[in-house]
Amino acid sequence: MNAHTPSPALGLGLYPLPDAARLAQLDTRTARRWAEGYDFAYGGEKRHSPGVMGLSLGTAGGRRDLTFPEMLTLRLVRGFRGAGLSLRTIKRVAEVAAAEFGTPTPFVTRRFRTDGRKVFVELGAAEPANDEPAPPRRERELIDVLTRQREFGEIVEKSLFQNVEWHDDIAARWWPLGTGRAVVLDPAALFGAPHITETRVPTDVLAAAVQAEGGGDAAVASVADWYGITPDQARDAVDFETAWLKRAA
Repeated sequence: MNAHTPSPALGLGLYPLPDAARLAQLDTRTARRWAEGYDFAYGGEKRHSPGVMGLSLGTAGGRRDLTFPEMLTLRLVRGFRGAGLSLRTIKRVAEVAAAEFGTPTPFVTRRFRTDGRKVFVELGAAEPANDEPAPPRRERELIDVLTRQREFGEIVEKSLFQNVEWHDDIAARWWPLGTGRAVVLDPAALFGAPHITETRVPTDVLAAAVQAEGGGDAAVASVADWYGITPDQARDAVDFETAWLKRAA
């Protein structure tokens, strides 16, 4: 089996694109453009700009689902966009890294964490392909910054890697609130839905139950007792559903 292919035991996860967007703290339109690409007109012709990754699943009835690695890829692309890189440059980085690492989702491999900086080094030294315009000066400066180990590491750690658990080279579980909190996404459990660790209780079920009970400590305690979890775990579920998922992109 290819080192970058998730084993059946790990699972792939399954996220309708709007849910993947929320988890990546993006609006759905942006997530769709990054994942699927977009059409545009040039010289009177309709053209297509591809997404930043190869997608594993086709659409069904117009519905687009993303896998766990694809959803996490949106997180790291968000981090690079926040650092000021254009989507065009991020796509070039993804293309080079995909070829080098042998996976359509190279950003969410441990190898990218250690070797991804080299991609930016090569990108900064390469001439523009074909008739492609050279990156503007500001972008070239950003690429130069990302060739430095510390700056590159800060972006990838902050955007993704510090809260991800790994299986070999593959992202296996993600703790969006941090590893000290109870909420986890595991593609091998509940199709990757956010839930309380060591249980199969989804966070949205817990948050809805607390709200139905009127909120507050008494409601949290009651819901925790019903589901056999601790009040702190129930609060983590509420925090995730009511605060973390609603952060602006």
